[in-house]
Amino acid sequence: MKIQKRQSQFTSHEVWRLWVIQNVNSAGFAGLSFWSGCDSRVLGVLGLTLCLAGCVGTTGGELLTFDAYGAGPEDAVQGQPYSFTNSRGYTITLDRAVVYIGAVYLNRSRPTSVGSDTGCFLSGIYGAEVTSGRFVDILSPEWQAFPEAGFGTTDRAFTGEVWLFGGNDVNDIHDSTRILDVAGTAEKDGLSYPFEGQITISENRVEEPASPAQPGSDPICKQRVVTPIPVDIQLSDGGSLVIRVDPRGMFANVQFSALTLVQESPPLYQFADNDDDAPGRNLYSGLRAAEGTYFFETAQ
Repeated sequence: MKIQKRQSQFTSHEVWRLWVIQNVNSAGFAGLSFWSGCDSRVLGVLGLTLCLAGCVGTTGGELLTFDAYGAGPEDAVQGQPYSFTNSRGYTITLDRAVVYIGAVYLNRSRPTSVGSDTGCFLSGIYGAEVTSGRFVDILSPEWQAFPEAGFGTTDRAFTGEVWLFGGNDVNDIHDSTRILDVAGTAEKDGLSYPFEGQITISENRVEEPASPAQPGSDPICKQRVVTPIPVDIQLSDGGSLVIRVDPRGMFANVQFSALTLVQESPPLYQFADNDDDAPGRNLYSGLRAAEGTYFFETAQ
């Protein structure tokens, strides 16, 4: 389903949003951990810009819209389990793997990751956004369309961001959206580990501030922003952006023998949706990995 528009079909509101993307330099709001009075579902590039005046910088590229899609790896087969071997020697067969992507951004710069001394927005100039979320079946190589078109410019981007949240506020610690839902079987040395797991990024991921004097130094949004994802792409008006999610990156370091057995007959092992055990921590780390899990590509 094509959802993009040509520039001649833009509404005045869309033209304003595109102007914001083209002209915002995130240095105008770098270092802010929180914002108020904004619709934070329209994230960093737009939400903060509409609330703050005086942002500087310009990308210089042409304005455009594009279709956005999520997908699994290209070697997956629609409707079939997906098998691979991880770095610990487990042969993993996934029967279910669904990821929720809440938003996507492209940045012209190659910034460092979101650090302890920043908010949840990177330095550099944001050049494109997709702010409508969707569940993506990552066992399917087929393109799965985001509900709304993306906005951006023709400037070349070098950093991608994937935002893992649902609802309307990336800082809402009560967002219970199931970000990852997996099930399958892992085998090694003649032993089998049927497993399932769900990951949320909610109260269970809230970190205590490093210092009581800085209560907002570790907002939940830092757990939800996957960045800096290395890219080298240039969008075109009416083209497509595809974000492929590879489960091999998520399971790369998982030790299945350390999973909790929650059912004996038939046997079932389960990932903890917290940091209480190593397999759960490693799966969560793989979900949030800036390299090896998320890949951006473009098409006409």
